[in-house]
Amino acid sequence: MNRTPTVLIVTSKFGDGHVKAAEAIKQAFEARGINQVHIVDLFAEVFPRLNELSRRFYLNNSPLAQELYGFIYETTSTMKPDRAFGKLLHSLGKMKVRRLLDKLRPDLIIHTFPYLAAAGISREAGGQVPVFTVLTDYVVHGRWLHPYTTTYFTASSAMKQALQAAGVPGESIVVSGIPIRRHFTQLLDREETLYEHWLDSSRRYFLIAAGAYGVLSNIGGLIQSILNHTDYDLIAVCGNNHKLRAAMEEKFQGQDRVHLLGYTDKMHELMSISDGLLTKAGGITLTEALAKSLPVIVYRPLPGQEAGNARWLAGRELIDVANDEDQLIAMIRRLEQPFYREERKRAMREYADQASSDLIVDEALRALELHHPARQTSPEFKEGQAKTAHGY
Repeated sequence: MNRTPTVLIVTSKFGDGHVKAAEAIKQAFEARGINQVHIVDLFAEVFPRLNELSRRFYLNNSPLAQELYGFIYETTSTMKPDRAFGKLLHSLGKMKVRRLLDKLRPDLIIHTFPYLAAAGISREAGGQVPVFTVLTDYVVHGRWLHPYTTTYFTASSAMKQALQAAGVPGESIVVSGIPIRRHFTQLLDREETLYEHWLDSSRRYFLIAAGAYGVLSNIGGLIQSILNHTDYDLIAVCGNNHKLRAAMEEKFQGQDRVHLLGYTDKMHELMSISDGLLTKAGGITLTEALAKSLPVIVYRPLPGQEAGNARWLAGRELIDVANDEDQLIAMIRRLEQPFYREERKRAMREYADQASSDLIVDEALRALELHHPARQTSPEFKEGQAKTAHGY
């Protein structure tokens, strides 16, 4: 291919992880001088109201909503793309998707979220655009599968085996790790970073991350319990949940061991100065912590992919999972012991794969060259060219 390709990365703001993975991949393309990289929340573009309703349901931390989400997740986990439900999900909003593809004319399509309508439209339009899927969790769900996917990128060899069991050819699967942004792979000077955040270098800090939308439950009670039973100072990140931050500021006003933040783009710095992290079990956050060798405790993982992430990593003794406050406090007190903390950090260093974005870009560009070794122009997705059949 003789010109700089145009890349479309399909993502979603269901949580924050899918977007972060997309940004990591974009960084890797830009490092190669490829700057025509478009990150698009495609489902939000096509169905803005349905997307907002779905997102609110996903972020709802009420027990009933969580259990219902978990039930739906488990019920559909083995869905097939060639069955009625799979065809429906992968064909929603095809006309609007086609118009966006007509506008962008991508040479590569990469998914960090499983809304895969663009894959079918590309093939039906007669194009030869390679389509890639980057799974952003440590477990496989059937919604990620699509017959027109060129390559799947997974976090582990166990996920590759799960995809093969679902019928995906082994040569179409690359064990890449989950992509994270470059600054999570960089070493920072702890003393300098503490100074930049106006923190005391004589104190030890434990980081609490409620998620981008502040949905980790009972943060106030957890903070108070940790203060009562450990010597840690706490850095609590409330995300975009302004009500949560205001409530925490009122509750812990005057408490100099508690440092409250809203949404921040400095998580890599906060991870570098902390002894441990209490968080949800999002695939990206856990991978960022692995890259930083920051011991993690997941508290009451949510049903669905987060429970799967927590179960998989805890089963390999890479993180801890607490199901009640007593377990949580016992785990944090164990992390206060330098020997245990260093053992956990060593295990995380041995597992962490910090080159996944570069590997994904290498494979994508190689596949593009195989598809179009001498292409001079991008494929066109012309109105009316797609067939009415789903193409499976």
